[in-house]
Amino acid sequence: MKSLETIPVSRKLRGTLDISMGLLIIAAYIDLISGQLAEGTFTPATHFAYLTNQTSYSNIVVLIAGGILAWTRATDTVLYATVRANFAVYAVVVCLVYNWLLREPDHFDFHNEVTHVAIPIYLLADWVIRARRPRIGWNTLWIGVSYPIVWALITLVRGQYVDWYPYFFLNPTEGLGWSGVALYIAGITLIFLAAIAGAVGINRIHQVKP
Repeated sequence: MKSLETIPVSRKLRGTLDISMGLLIIAAYIDLISGQLAEGTFTPATHFAYLTNQTSYSNIVVLIAGGILAWTRATDTVLYATVRANFAVYAVVVCLVYNWLLREPDHFDFHNEVTHVAIPIYLLADWVIRARRPRIGWNTLWIGVSYPIVWALITLVRGQYVDWYPYFFLNPTEGLGWSGVALYIAGITLIFLAAIAGAVGINRIHQVKP
């Protein structure tokens, strides 16, 4: 392991920022859940079914782990860079889908702005700007897209039993039908693939020596 003295100060600062962003997500969920508990509306079975919540909780781990790596290693590992690429993409796609299809006029609270705006922007900017990462492979596409596809399939099966879907475009009973749901899933899958390919491409551009 590299000594702390060999790690650039700029990397340590970015690591500190990663940890701060992870703590910001924690604060956002404390605010959300405490409010729902006070109102008696918190339902774990539905709360943890949302892709936003699953990926946001995961990003707490990704960001804090990134901060720890930044303070203890001169460079990230390939495994971490691959995971970070995919979860950055998840955050950005969730941001786009939420703000394009799902946001209501009154949905501008602290939690929504953190998870659907601030964190996606931070993760995207960080991936575009930060060059000192190891080269990741094109298999990142299939690794990355597998999670949202499995999540969608589980959600559809579960919805048949509990008669509830976290998002309208996964609900075949809301006028969409199964063909409409399939089109939405196919379209969003293509968005995920394109975004992950973009993340890999940016990573590879960073590896090109001037």
